[in-house]
Amino acid sequence: MFTAALAVFFMALAKAFHLGKQSERQKQTENALKTATTRLEVENEVNQKSDAGVRSELSRWVRGK
Repeated sequence: MFTAALAVFFMALAKAFHLGKQSERQKQTENALKTATTRLEVENEVNQKSDAGVRSELSRWVRGK
């Protein structure tokens, strides 16, 4: 009886660990997707501006920090 309870406990522990691992992997994937989306948006905005406009925006951004 005790060994069966112990086996059930370890099975539940392993399942919880596996679910936590999957959840963390999903969070990392969502974060990577958000980062890639932001990068593409910035790249698109930079490509639409002239070189002088990009330099001006970067100067303003650096001074603002």
